Amino acid sequence: MTTLILWRHSRTAYNVEGRLQGGLDVALGDGGRAQAGEAARAILERYGAPARIVSSPLARARESAQELAILTQPRVEVEVDPAFTQRSYGVWEGLTWQEIERDWPEELAARRRGEDPAIDGWGTAAEVAARVGAGLRSLAGEDAPVVVASHGSAIMLGILDLIEQPPTSRILGHVPHAAWSIVTQSESGAWHLEHYGLGAP
Repeated sequence: MTTLILWRHSRTAYNVEGRLQGGLDVALGDGGRAQAGEAARAILERYGAPARIVSSPLARARESAQELAILTQPRVEVEVDPAFTQRSYGVWEGLTWQEIERDWPEELAARRRGEDPAIDGWGTAAEVAARVGAGLRSLAGEDAPVVVASHGSAIMLGILDLIEQPPTSRILGHVPHAAWSIVTQSESGAWHLEHYGLGAP
């Protein structure tokens, strides 16, 4: 049975300020690294050493993953896979929710309904779900858990794809920073969501 631990990166300064990051490469900072270190210790204590640690190429995910890697003995190096990068938020990247509500009220209302807003550069739910889902399926086959350090929307949409739910489904909620979710693949090949949003420090 394959077990994947899908771990959202820790908080960045942009998260604290309420700014959308998307494809922007924002580092963690001291507070984010401390939060990632606490979560990494909890993951290692609960699940043991992972077979692999795979990360989004964005710094906030890679730096979170490194906090887990440095605790593993023997060392499990972080692999970077673009399949697990965050969705693009297009022209909203770098803006606060207040700025978006002021300038794009109708598009933001669509986003809050779970729809894809009609803005330049937006990564659609269907595109992101298919990309992340394919990346997750490629990790099947390990005896020990595989940890994937990624992003809130990417994790949610990837899980929906694995469990064969439409990318517009709202059955899954917000993933807290530094929290993780567990998906397993049974012998039949079916994927199951075991836990969602565990352990955020």
